[in-house]
Amino acid sequence: MSSNGIGKSTYRAFLNGFARFFGSKNAKLFDARFRYGRRLDIEKPRTLADKISWIELNADEELMARCTDKYAVRDYVANLGAENILIPLCGGPWSSVEEIDISAFPDKFVLKATHGCEMNYICMDRTRLDVDDMISHAHQWLAADYPRACVEPHYKLIPRRIYAEEYVGGLDDVIDYKFHCLNGVPSFVLTCSNREESLKLNLYDLEWKPIEGLRGSMKNEREIPKPSGFDTMLEIAKSLSADFDFVRVDLYEAEGKVYFGELTFSPAGGVLPYFTDDFIFRWGEVLHVRGMRESRSHKPFDDAADRGEIR
Repeated sequence: MSSNGIGKSTYRAFLNGFARFFGSKNAKLFDARFRYGRRLDIEKPRTLADKISWIELNADEELMARCTDKYAVRDYVANLGAENILIPLCGGPWSSVEEIDISAFPDKFVLKATHGCEMNYICMDRTRLDVDDMISHAHQWLAADYPRACVEPHYKLIPRRIYAEEYVGGLDDVIDYKFHCLNGVPSFVLTCSNREESLKLNLYDLEWKPIEGLRGSMKNEREIPKPSGFDTMLEIAKSLSADFDFVRVDLYEAEGKVYFGELTFSPAGGVLPYFTDDFIFRWGEVLHVRGMRESRSHKPFDDAADRGEIR
C-alpha cells in the first residue's frame, strides 16, 4: 500500500499518467510530497534530496543508465580494476526467456533482471527447480519497465534483459553496506540489516562512529560491528564513485570476502525519507553539483505512451 492507503499498482498507474501529462519533474515533486511528506526544491536545490533529484533530471542519463543496469555495470566495475568483487556469472544476458539454457547452470544459481528492483529468483537445487515458475517470473520481468521510471528517468534507457549469477553462500541475509559518495568520494555509510524480519538501519561515518540522522521505525537501536573488510570496501567505494557528483555504492561481505551489489543514483527516488531534515540539509551543503547553475528544460516522459502503461 502507498502512504495514503492506495494500492501500489493503482498509485503507479496514476503516477505514470501524471508524468505523461506534466513531465518527470512535476511527477517527482508530487511523489515526494504524497508518498513521503517531503517537499523538494529542484529550482533552487539546497538539501541532499533536492540535489540528488536535480542530478536525476539533468545529468548524463546514458552513463547513469549503464551503471544502473545490473549486467552492464559489471564492465564498469571490471574496467576500474575491481573485477574480483563481482559475483561470477553463469549465463546471459538474454532478451527473451527462450534463450535461457539452464542445462549449463550450476546446482545453485540466482536468475536476475537487469532493469529494476526485486527481480531475483534463487535456485538452491537445480534438480528440484520448478522451471515453469522460474520462466513465469522471467516473463513478468521482461514484460514490464521499472515501474518508477517516470520519476527516475534513467531507468527507461536500460534494456530489459535476464542473466544468471552463481549462488554465493552467506549472501542471503547479510548486512548491506551503502556508501553514500558525494563529490566523488565516500562520505558516510548506511547499513541495512535484518531484511528477513524487519529492516533495520544504522548510520556511520568513515571511522565507523555512529552518527545521528535517521528517523522512523527502521532506526536500529543496536550497533553493527565494523566489517573486517571495511578498509577494502572504502577503497572500492572511492574508485567506483570518482566519476560522479553523487552515487551510492552498495557492497556486501560474506565469508570474509567483499562483493559488489550495485550503484544507485536516486535512492528512494532521491527523496531519502529515512534521513532527518537536518541531516539532508547538512549534507546538501557539502554536495557541489557540476553544472547546477546551468538551466535545462527537462523533457516530459512522453515516450511512455508508445510502450504502453508502465506498471
